[in-house]
Amino acid sequence: MHRAACAVVVAALGLGAAPAALAADGPAAAGPAPLPAADAAALHKIAENYLQRRADTVTATGRTALAPEPPQAATAELGSRLATEFRQLAAQGRAYEKASGGYTRAEVKLTPGEATVAGGTATVRLTEDTRLLYPDVKAGEPDAEEYAVEHTLTFTRDAAGRWLLAADRPDLGTGDVTTYLETPAEGGTEPDSEDKGAPAVRASLARPAEQAPQKVAASYNYSKMVAYANKYWKHPNNDYRTYGNDCTNFISQAMYAGGWKPVGGSLLDRRKNSKWFYGPQPWTSYTWAGAENWYFFAQVHSKRTKPLRNIWALGTADVLQADWGPRPNNNIDHSMIVTAITRTERYLTYHTGNTHNRKLSNLLAKRPDAWYYAHRT
Repeated sequence: MHRAACAVVVAALGLGAAPAALAADGPAAAGPAPLPAADAAALHKIAENYLQRRADTVTATGRTALAPEPPQAATAELGSRLATEFRQLAAQGRAYEKASGGYTRAEVKLTPGEATVAGGTATVRLTEDTRLLYPDVKAGEPDAEEYAVEHTLTFTRDAAGRWLLAADRPDLGTGDVTTYLETPAEGGTEPDSEDKGAPAVRASLARPAEQAPQKVAASYNYSKMVAYANKYWKHPNNDYRTYGNDCTNFISQAMYAGGWKPVGGSLLDRRKNSKWFYGPQPWTSYTWAGAENWYFFAQVHSKRTKPLRNIWALGTADVLQADWGPRPNNNIDHSMIVTAITRTERYLTYHTGNTHNRKLSNLLAKRPDAWYYAHRT
């Protein structure tokens, strides 16, 4: 399997197993039906309460709570699981506070999608748009980390006929979303190309007193790269296909917007890490959307990027890649672009899960065991 996405497509992450649908009256072949409007509104309220509480756990509210409460309208099994998870997220919130000042509060907005029912089981799809606000924001700095996550929620009725949340399956991909604990799945396979070795220069995480990176003059437009990432971080550009893990596809689009020129273009070239191009399916190179393939094109073959030995040397439009821990395996899983910097902070933007202006210090507080590869673009 080649890396035609950020890494290998990962299985959905579920909170609680989705219960089997209760037998409905009528023919078994009838299948799910649209959820009545009154029930859909009730389930939306439950989802709103649950996702707001989840987001609150990493903010000042969650950091001061010894035992953040899970949503009341949840099954006993899921409620118990969430109680444990929310306590762990609150501990992470305290780590973020130490690393960067943390988050003051969370603003959560939900956009409803398809809602169906089969017997005593309802399935609701929705999009969560959350802003985690930063404290003490100075002029010109991002005021919040933003993320957008697609959810598939399962609800069941209890003996009294009340709807209870039974499972949440967020579409996180191989990225990292602040309010979830899961370690992103590793790629686990070698890239299908001529380059089989491990990436060469792993970036140090040691933090100097302050960071003021300088771009080397090049024929690229870094402001266009950043503007592209800021515009399309949440809603993909319809001029391109999207992938189940879309992070490197997104990075390639930003690099192209800033002046990177395609190399190659034939069907025979698509597996070569020395080529980089986008075209009609299947005329797209593995390097366009595969995280590790992109590394070899950018840094080894084309030398369009230079390795940075310290992660804090990243500047605007530079690219950070991750091989997730706790047991990195020399396969790069995820790609991110720097969309803003200060002397003491870097802000990262990426797809899957779609995230905008996440502080590097907060990512490192959560994923200190990952291996990071930093590119000067």
